Amino acid sequence: MEKFLIVLLFWSCLGSPVRAAPETVPLPKNGDTCFSPDQPCAERLTKFIMSAKKSIDIAIYDITLDQLVHQLILQSKRVRVRIVVDRRQAKERYSLVPLLLKAGVKVRYGRQRGIMHNKFTIVDDKMVETGSFNYTNDASTRNQENQVYLARPGTVERYKTRFERMWRAATPIKQFRVR
Repeated sequence: MEKFLIVLLFWSCLGSPVRAAPETVPLPKNGDTCFSPDQPCAERLTKFIMSAKKSIDIAIYDITLDQLVHQLILQSKRVRVRIVVDRRQAKERYSLVPLLLKAGVKVRYGRQRGIMHNKFTIVDDKMVETGSFNYTNDASTRNQENQVYLARPGTVERYKTRFERMWRAATPIKQFRVR
């Protein structure tokens, strides 16, 4: 597994734009916002993921953000990580869902009419990150996207309830085939 993580780290650094280290970005607080590409939204999200002590629940349409996937794989070794993704998007060429699955992260396909277009992460059942920000390199470096971090208990509870409903309805991925 260590060899796999070293290869992942090496691979994720190739071709990636130079970014701020997540360690240099402050941990998000309630009400914090971020606007890409002008601000380090990927680094802020990565720092948020790194702060987890017990759980990370994610509902995301698209995931190609290498530094985030690397951190999710590391975190999955010490906290519960569950991810619901869009079935079609997960099979696209640049999706990193296969890498997450290979590393043993619990990933399921969302089951609903249309696409699974949510974009939110709940850490430790205490704070949620949401907004238009897709977990992609383009969202981080090219697109005009946004994030907001919310810690109001009632709001977080609504996201937790929604995620649990999605997780129960989602299809476990038994065999993954890329188009």
